[in-house]
Amino acid sequence: MSRYRLGVDIGGTFTDLVVFDRLKNVYQTKKILTTPHNLAEGVLEAISHYIKDLSEIEYFVHGTTSGLNAFLERKGANVALIVTKGFRDVYEIGRANRTEMYNIQFNKPATLVKREHIYEIQERVTFDGSVVTPLDEENLQQIIGQLKDKNYDAVAVCLMHAYRNPENEVKICSIIEKELDIPVSLSSDIAREWREYERVSTTVINAYIAPIVKKYLNILEKEVEKRGFKKDIYIMQSNGGVMTSKIAKRLPLQTLMSGPVGGTIGGMNLTKLTGDPNLICVDMGGTSFDVSLIIDGQPDITAEIHMEGFPVLSPMVNIHTIGAGGGSIAWVEAGGLRVGPKSAGSSPGPACYGKGGKLPTVTDANLVLGRIDENNFLGGDIKLDKQAAIEAVKSVADQIGLSVQETAEGICDIANAKMADAIRTLTVKRGIDPRDFTLVAFGGAGPMHAVLIADLLDMKKVFIPSVSGTFSAWGMLQTDIRFDTVRNYVANINQVDYTMLESLYEEMKQESISVLNQQNIQAGDIRFQNSIDVRYEGQEYTVNIVSETNNLKKIEEDFHKAHLDIYGHNNPKGSIEIVNLRVTAFGDLEKVEYVKSGERSERQAVPASKRNVVWNNVEEETIVYSTETLTYGNYFNSPAIVEDKNSTLVIPPKHYICIDEYQNIEIVKETAEQEVLV
Repeated sequence: MSRYRLGVDIGGTFTDLVVFDRLKNVYQTKKILTTPHNLAEGVLEAISHYIKDLSEIEYFVHGTTSGLNAFLERKGANVALIVTKGFRDVYEIGRANRTEMYNIQFNKPATLVKREHIYEIQERVTFDGSVVTPLDEENLQQIIGQLKDKNYDAVAVCLMHAYRNPENEVKICSIIEKELDIPVSLSSDIAREWREYERVSTTVINAYIAPIVKKYLNILEKEVEKRGFKKDIYIMQSNGGVMTSKIAKRLPLQTLMSGPVGGTIGGMNLTKLTGDPNLICVDMGGTSFDVSLIIDGQPDITAEIHMEGFPVLSPMVNIHTIGAGGGSIAWVEAGGLRVGPKSAGSSPGPACYGKGGKLPTVTDANLVLGRIDENNFLGGDIKLDKQAAIEAVKSVADQIGLSVQETAEGICDIANAKMADAIRTLTVKRGIDPRDFTLVAFGGAGPMHAVLIADLLDMKKVFIPSVSGTFSAWGMLQTDIRFDTVRNYVANINQVDYTMLESLYEEMKQESISVLNQQNIQAGDIRFQNSIDVRYEGQEYTVNIVSETNNLKKIEEDFHKAHLDIYGHNNPKGSIEIVNLRVTAFGDLEKVEYVKSGERSERQAVPASKRNVVWNNVEEETIVYSTETLTYGNYFNSPAIVEDKNSTLVIPPKHYICIDEYQNIEIVKETAEQEVLV
């Protein structure tokens, strides 16, 4: 019997599991330490806590960090790049702009493929898709011989103007796959739009992580099949949808941000509960701090991002990530205290884990301050060593001449300031006022710092989901299958060939139907969203405008408004140019909504215990609550600690807290009327 729907999110420190049990109509959650030597091992261990017979699983969705970690740590595949003759240096030259203009020590990142591994092939397609030089197959066979000799793990193919006509790329792929058993990434599959360097970069990244992602997914598929699971595993995509593991092996680029994006989609599904369509979602785990936005009820998605200095042409949820997590290490540089970006990870982990770590981390600092209970961390699953945390923090405190307590609070303050700055990067720097948003915090460490961060940004409301510790995994259960396609079409908006426009849209829809059919979605169950990349003539970059019709007048009006909203100015009389056409296809999947609590209990919450906690360098007896006893309608004032089996919520003084009908926790700045509750 199909009984369970489950989501799994692998983080740098913890692997999170959310299981919905249809029989009991309840959610079960679990956090275990990530197993970096074999990520599948941690996934299977988490599942085994609740499910022994995997044939009872109805739906399994998974966010994987295998590709992202390989990319960030530069441990990807040995890649060969094939380009059109005469364009061997495009990847290395890149762009002339300096991303850090005033940094005299700035260096461009080293390319993922060195020049000696780039091969030129005789062929040429023009900008309009005409083949002026056919593919030289004899030349290709010579290249294949070199590929065999040098034992490459993957091949990337990026030919001139293949976005207009992929014929030669497809032919190269077909010939290589007959002779070599390695993944081949085509730019016409990965990034079918112009900008040569960006297209090469995107294709290379896909090839760089392809063997790692494929190997991991093959292992996971084999292991779950042994235990009775015979269905497709779905993988969370960076664009906010899901895809089957079969498609993920071909397009691993879309798995890069699959973990954090789960939380963003979860946040989108919270908008009807918070009553606020504008949310700032923050995911703080053991290794990183991820920020994303929900604007007008929809995730903020961008068509191009930069990762580690490399451009990526692929629709992705706009996420800003910094190295600030519970495992971020505190250290001293030039007499000043620093925190992160280096993390203790899951092995050895923070000093208080007792696994050999000696360096102080944010988690150690919180333990020293009394904000974490050493006997009730993760519901008591992990016993913490407070003395080890004190000794680790003392090693830094002695260097800067402060007490252990002052240093611990300093570590947390620095981490909070860095995280507040990360939020400003995604909001203030783009002309968005974070005070107009509600802060939604999740991840194992997110609730521990959320209210302190909100105070730094003068935000009035914080929302902590009931499954906050494993919220990204929960969000993955709320997604649909998604596939994005793009075609380059450049024309003045007043000179559009409507026949060509319709033809390109139809071509993209048929491609989408083909891909979604492979994922068990029938044509009648697919929703399409059309959009157009538009700019003023003479501009380099575009604004994406969603358009369900070919009403170009409406598109023009929407573009002027969007340009004004984004950049603070527009030119209503300016000439407008279309650059790209896009189609997003959605295949609807069943979702499980939040489970409501019982009757409302309009009374003050009952404390679970008390303990001493440090607030502003003063130790104060603080009430501790447990999510196991908090019910719909409960309320209380801070300072307070709320303990959950997967996270800890730290609430400094002068806040008012209430529990909603879904067991979510709402925190607002205390008002004079609410102070009487203390």
